[in-house]
Amino acid sequence: MPAGAVKVRMQPARIVSRRDRPELFAAWEASAAFAAGERHPVHGRFGRQYYPATFACRDLSFAVVRNDEPLLLARCNLLDGLLGYFGMPIRLVLSHDAADEASGFAVRDACAALDELARASGASAVVLRDDEGAPEAPALGRAAAGFGATAETRLTGTCDLHLDEAAIRRHLRKSYHSLVNWGRRNLRLVYVNQANPAPDLYGSYRDFHARVAGRVTRPPESWEAMYRWIVAGGGELALAYLDDGALVAATVSVDGSEITYYASGVYDRERFDRPLAHWPLFDAIQRSRARGLCQFDLGDLPEKGTAGDKEFNIGYFKRGFATAIPTHRVWRWTIR
Repeated sequence: MPAGAVKVRMQPARIVSRRDRPELFAAWEASAAFAAGERHPVHGRFGRQYYPATFACRDLSFAVVRNDEPLLLARCNLLDGLLGYFGMPIRLVLSHDAADEASGFAVRDACAALDELARASGASAVVLRDDEGAPEAPALGRAAAGFGATAETRLTGTCDLHLDEAAIRRHLRKSYHSLVNWGRRNLRLVYVNQANPAPDLYGSYRDFHARVAGRVTRPPESWEAMYRWIVAGGGELALAYLDDGALVAATVSVDGSEITYYASGVYDRERFDRPLAHWPLFDAIQRSRARGLCQFDLGDLPEKGTAGDKEFNIGYFKRGFATAIPTHRVWRWTIR
């Protein structure tokens, strides 16, 4: 150490919960240090508004803090006995200001905190994810394995919105080209977004969703949360009509700071002899690109034998639009 230098003692990490310091946690979430956590709408502000309005669950979110600086945010909650993120795997969000060594310790401390929270709250399991090439991936694998976690590799379909329309079209499954063209000719698309709030059209989407599903699937508060997000400029709803005026398809895309998520696709099952889904989804991808987003997330693509026929077929449909299929790992450990 140079003469005269003052050694700063590194304080041990501590856990600060959102319940204990909600205003502090909110400030961290809004800070530039954790901007990466806002890239995807599901784990960004949209998710923090939409999912609490959809599910009744216990918020257990926390931060790992050292020297009064947050190193990591863990947004998590208890739902149906699972410590996850509204039933999905938790994503640990590292501060871009944290050094590599500190990040590794923060991930280890976060996993220990999750295990302790799971035991204290009566959870049956903890579930987390790391994405291909994510900075937290090596440390997360080591820490989760220490709790007896098992890992499952999963696939996601994405579309690179840096590509132009012609390049995205070249990535389409060959059989989709004519189906997209049919929809372009035969479906009239109407949009609900910031430029056209149209609450009556959004109401028709809710009614259409209930008719196709055979029931109302979500509480009114969640529908309102989604509506507020898209009319504030965070995505859009596209409604597709045939020439006879029949509403036959609805597609919802929601935006994070960089990524658009294919949140919902609803189609009239009685008219499945026609290709109702292909043009609305292709159009949603192009319109997300026009809004300045970088990537379109099509969602998970289950492999054969890992899901039911319906889920696999939906994944197969979405795979035909992907320009890339990145992998991620889901870590899960049970609480004994």
